[in-house]
Amino acid sequence: MKNLLYSLLFTFTALSCKAQNPIISLFDGNEYLKTENAYYKDTYNDFDRFVGTWKFTDGNEEFTMILKKKVQHQFTYINRTYYEDTMYGEYQYIDENGNELVNTLSNIDNTVTNISEHKIFGSSIIPYKFLPKCEDCLSDERRLELSITDPNREYLNTNIVLRTIPNLTNATINDIELKLTLDYSIIPDGAPTLPRVLEYYTIYRLIKQ
Repeated sequence: MKNLLYSLLFTFTALSCKAQNPIISLFDGNEYLKTENAYYKDTYNDFDRFVGTWKFTDGNEEFTMILKKKVQHQFTYINRTYYEDTMYGEYQYIDENGNELVNTLSNIDNTVTNISEHKIFGSSIIPYKFLPKCEDCLSDERRLELSITDPNREYLNTNIVLRTIPNLTNATINDIELKLTLDYSIIPDGAPTLPRVLEYYTIYRLIKQ
């Protein structure tokens, strides 16, 4: 009887704690990191469109990216615990001469202490009103912005912006467009002078594999 009471008390406590996790939409929410134990959820499944293996090819040049979605991952920021749906990934880049400059694809399923240790990581959904003006933008379009780390230049603050676009030969599936952007970075003395992974602000079409 005593064990049963302990079991019921544990179950009630667990359910109570779970019930105290308010769900806030990643897209709609404007109270980010202001609520203890909040769960920032991909309520419209915007991430799902980008999950998979994607590849860009132009002659010898190749960029391959694997993206996955992690649901309700726990984070701690300035002593505040919260939960969040997030995207993470790894990539391979081969330049126009056939030289492999980066290949972290084998790390996609590695268990890491912090999910942000993956070379691609983030959860930023960009709504239409914040998109640059373009003729083919849809009125309800949403894009995904993630950080991407070059293992040879970890001091660079670079992001990729992704959008889905119709496949050229198969109307039932989508490709994605990728644009690499650079935030302000302090480049240290003696920084590597290796060729860059992709070109900044150039649009690349990636096809799902």
